[in-house]
Amino acid sequence: MACTGSGVQIPSAPQRLVQYLYIKEIYSQTKELVGSQFFIAVISVLQVAFVVKELGVEKYGIVTLIITLPSLIFRATHSRNSDVTLLALNKSKNIFAESLLFDFLIGMLSLVICYLSFSSQLGTYFGIESMSYIILVYLFSRVIQTFSETSKAVLIFEGKMKKYSLLELITVLIRFLSILILLSINPTIESYLTAQIIYSTTYGLFGIFLARKYAKIKLIHFTNLKLYFKEIKDSYSKLRLDQILGLIPQHLDVILLAIVSDLSSVGVYKFAKKLVEPINYIVVTFNPWLQNKLKNSKDNFQINVFFRKVLLPIGLILTVLYVNLGESLILLIGTEEFLESYIPMLILLIGFIFYLYTFWIRQYLLFNDLISYHAFGRMIYSVVFLVSSVPLSQIYSSRGIAIALSLAMIVQKLYEYTIYKKKLKS
Repeated sequence: MACTGSGVQIPSAPQRLVQYLYIKEIYSQTKELVGSQFFIAVISVLQVAFVVKELGVEKYGIVTLIITLPSLIFRATHSRNSDVTLLALNKSKNIFAESLLFDFLIGMLSLVICYLSFSSQLGTYFGIESMSYIILVYLFSRVIQTFSETSKAVLIFEGKMKKYSLLELITVLIRFLSILILLSINPTIESYLTAQIIYSTTYGLFGIFLARKYAKIKLIHFTNLKLYFKEIKDSYSKLRLDQILGLIPQHLDVILLAIVSDLSSVGVYKFAKKLVEPINYIVVTFNPWLQNKLKNSKDNFQINVFFRKVLLPIGLILTVLYVNLGESLILLIGTEEFLESYIPMLILLIGFIFYLYTFWIRQYLLFNDLISYHAFGRMIYSVVFLVSSVPLSQIYSSRGIAIALSLAMIVQKLYEYTIYKKKLKS
C-alpha cells in the first residue's frame, strides 16, 4: 500500500492488479447474469416510464393495488421455492417431476385463496369491486409461473447461468413488449393485466423448456412423491415462515398508504420505489452465482474480499448517481407530477444500499441450516415496519412510509449480521 503526502493510502500497482484480476474472474463467471440483469433493469425502468405516462398517477396507484393481493398470496406460499428445490437436489437429482407437481399444487392453493379474497369485502381494499374473467385468467397464469421456481433451481444447481439469464431476460422483454403494444392500443387496467398474463405464462413454460435437458420428467409414483414431500418438509416450512414474515413491508406498504392517504400518494411512493428497485437486480445477479459457489465450498469462499472489492464500490457509485441525477431521472421517466418522488426515493435508497451490502448473509444461513434466524430477522423487519409506518405515514405520507421501510431493512440486516458473526464467522 503506497502513501501520499497527505497521509492517504492508495493501493500499490501489484494490489491494483490483484483487485482487477479478482473482479475480472467474477465478471467472467457472472457476465451472462450481469448482462441480462442490466437489460432487465433498463427494460423495467422504460416500462415504468411508459405505464405511468399512459395511466397517470391515480390509475397507476389502482394497478398497483390490484396486483398486490395475488403477489402477497403467491409469494407467501411459493416465493423462492427454488431454494427448497436446490437443497433437495443436493441429495437427489431425479426430483424434477415431483417438484413441478408441487409447484402446481401450491399454485392452485394460492389461486383459491386469491379468488376467495377477491370475492369477499377484502377485495374492495385492493381496487376489486367484482371478479372478472380477466382477473381469473391472470390468477391461473400465476399458477403456471410457479413452474419457474423448479426450473431456476435446476439451472443454478447445474451452473447454467447463461440459460438462467436467458430465462429472466426473455420473459421480462416479452412483458415489456406486451405492455407497450396493449397499452398503446387501449390504456386500461384490463390491457395491463393481459400483458401480465402473457409474462407469467411465458415465464413458467419457458423455464421448463430450458431446464428439461438437465432434469428428467418421468411418471410420478406415490411412493416417490411421498419421499419428496418428506424430504422438503422442513426446508419448505422454514422458508415459508421466512418469506411470509417479509411480505408485510414489501407489499402492505402501498395498502397502508392508500388507507391513510390517497391514490396519488400511492402512485408517488410506488414510482419512487420502482426507481430504486433496480438495485435488487444487482442482488439477483449475484444470488445464483453465490448459491452455486456455496453449495460445495462455503468454507472457502472469502466474502469479505467480495464485499470490499465488488459490493462496496457499486454501492458508493449508485449513491452518487441517485443523489445527483435523481430529479433528472424522474423527469426523464415520468412527468413533473412525480417530482415529489425524489425525497422518498433517496430515503428508500438508504435501505436498499444497506440490503445490497448484506444480502449474502441469507445465503450463508441457508446453506448452514440456519435459515430460521433469517426468518426471525424478517419478523423484526415486519414489527419495526408496522410500529413505525402508521405514525410516520400519517404525518409524512409517502416520505413517512419510505422512512419506515428503510428503517426496517436496516434493523433486520444488523440483526442478521450479528448472527453471522456469532454463529459462522467465529
